[in-house]
Amino acid sequence: MNNTQPLVAVFMISYNHQDFVTEALDSVLKQNTKFDFRIFLSDDASTDDTKKVIDSYLENHPKKHLVTFIKQEKNLGWMPNFIYTLQKCKDSGAKYIALCEGDDFWSNEDKLQKQVDLLESSDDVVLACHRYKELYNDGSTSDCPFFRKDFFQGKDSFKFTQSDFENFMRIQTMTIVFRTDVLDLSLRKKYNYYCDTHIKHHILDHGLGIYTADNDAVYRVHGNNVFLSQDERKKIKFTYDVYKDLLEKNNSVGYKNLLNISMRQRINNELKTNRLNVFDSYYRQLLFQQFRDTKSVALFAKNFFKGLINTKNK
Repeated sequence: MNNTQPLVAVFMISYNHQDFVTEALDSVLKQNTKFDFRIFLSDDASTDDTKKVIDSYLENHPKKHLVTFIKQEKNLGWMPNFIYTLQKCKDSGAKYIALCEGDDFWSNEDKLQKQVDLLESSDDVVLACHRYKELYNDGSTSDCPFFRKDFFQGKDSFKFTQSDFENFMRIQTMTIVFRTDVLDLSLRKKYNYYCDTHIKHHILDHGLGIYTADNDAVYRVHGNNVFLSQDERKKIKFTYDVYKDLLEKNNSVGYKNLLNISMRQRINNELKTNRLNVFDSYYRQLLFQQFRDTKSVALFAKNFFKGLINTKNK
């Protein structure tokens, strides 16, 4: 390992990514940059051949000295390994941290240079990100994320605030480069559901984000994805809990709309997928929680009535 302090530390984590991780590594190691960077890859005790695949890939690679490969002896879990690896990046002394999980990849060899140039030339910007594609198991793709194209107003980029992030922003991990000095991992102690959303939120405590129209990364949607592999109830509940966490523990009221959207999704999922009705205690719990969140009698009555209808369809 070269001990020269890099300008950028690249964060990468893996768990059962034997089919994907070399593409992730390849996409980073092929970056054209005028500066030094290092990859910090932590495998979370994969139960497949991920570690062997990585060892084999790196064994004779001419740039293997750029990779610090950490093999966790015991499974830490997604978020603890995420935090562990971020701390390794921070400890490297790098000015910037770039993110790319082991099942995603970068699709432009100039991505890292472009984003660092943006950060170096914009003192008010602490985080740079961009558009991306989702890649599905059948090989099809779709352009993301989920907000209106008119945000760009005919330009190649737009700047956004923490308030914008709270209200509408969807930022995928593998598109992000941010300033290391704004990362405060100790904030996790105040939360119950600390995750990457909290990290992005608190990075924006310190300045603006910039979103570019570049489509320079791919988010892979597959069955082994830690979040996507959960059943729908758990996924939507976790999303709700994250927004609730930021509202209650940090008074981040801007997440109120996303919280309410998540609850609507939870209720609709129970009605349509799990066929619950008003006689099911879990469904009633959701109705009362929605009422506490919204104070809307009309909304409570509407979903109570939907639950009554479901009793006839069971």
